[in-house]
Amino acid sequence: MLVSPSWPVAVSRALPAHAGSLLLRAITLCLRATGRTYERRTYFGARMMLDPADAIQARVLHFGHWEPTISKVIEATLRPGDTFVDVGANVGYDTLLGSIKVGDTGRVVAIEANPATFAKLNANLKSNDVGNVRAINVAAADRAGTVTLYDSGPRNIGAVTTLASRGMPAFAEVAAMPLSDILSADEARTVRLIKIDVEGAEPPILAALLDRLEDYPEASVLVEASPVDGRSVWLSLFERFRSAGFHAYEVENDYSIEWYLKWRQPGPLRLLSALPESQSDILFTRFPVSDFRRSGLQMIS
Repeated sequence: MLVSPSWPVAVSRALPAHAGSLLLRAITLCLRATGRTYERRTYFGARMMLDPADAIQARVLHFGHWEPTISKVIEATLRPGDTFVDVGANVGYDTLLGSIKVGDTGRVVAIEANPATFAKLNANLKSNDVGNVRAINVAAADRAGTVTLYDSGPRNIGAVTTLASRGMPAFAEVAAMPLSDILSADEARTVRLIKIDVEGAEPPILAALLDRLEDYPEASVLVEASPVDGRSVWLSLFERFRSAGFHAYEVENDYSIEWYLKWRQPGPLRLLSALPESQSDILFTRFPVSDFRRSGLQMIS
């Protein structure tokens, strides 16, 4: 199901690039000033209540999608009956996409640490009458315990982190659990894709996953890698995935309004022989390239 962009996007795209981005920014500021949330259908047909004060929700409100090439990777990977694990589910965009792709016979496990964001996730699940999602309000980690959450402010609620090194104020203590405790044995056995975006806290989650890789025989991993938070750790993880038989592909992504205004279709996924220098979205997969090409994604070496 295709959903047309909002009228501000249609007008902005008709203007020269710089003028179009300025217009869309101005409209977003006006929407924020109302203090309201707005209903929007995503390109895949889910209904979401969205707050334009938040960068992610503003993109979905205007464009009907968020991280569009990543969305296409999720679509290309998941099949009916699969399990999808969304670590850092935010307000539920990827969770809802995964719910549709795995169907009534599949399952989604949505993991969100921030209690306020978790409430919004649940509200969006409820408004879509979703029955194949298990949402859990914990922080994924490498061991059970508690972690501190650090506040990123209302302009980007997805940047909440467990890393004190990012210099943001602490605002909550939440329970933490490893994926091996969060997922049932059957969920782990059938998981087709694990998406992890938790603002720098990915390495210990990935290390624990790699330690028990036999529990996830069908899993690919889509992760936001931030080498700036510890390049040596990321280098080790990158090599561990490759040694375990995974290919690594860099997924095209950009957060600027200008890029969203220009985006029409996903760029090719580029095979990586080394860890990128800067923050990148990486798909680690053992699936053959043909599986993705059948879904319209191109993968290049």
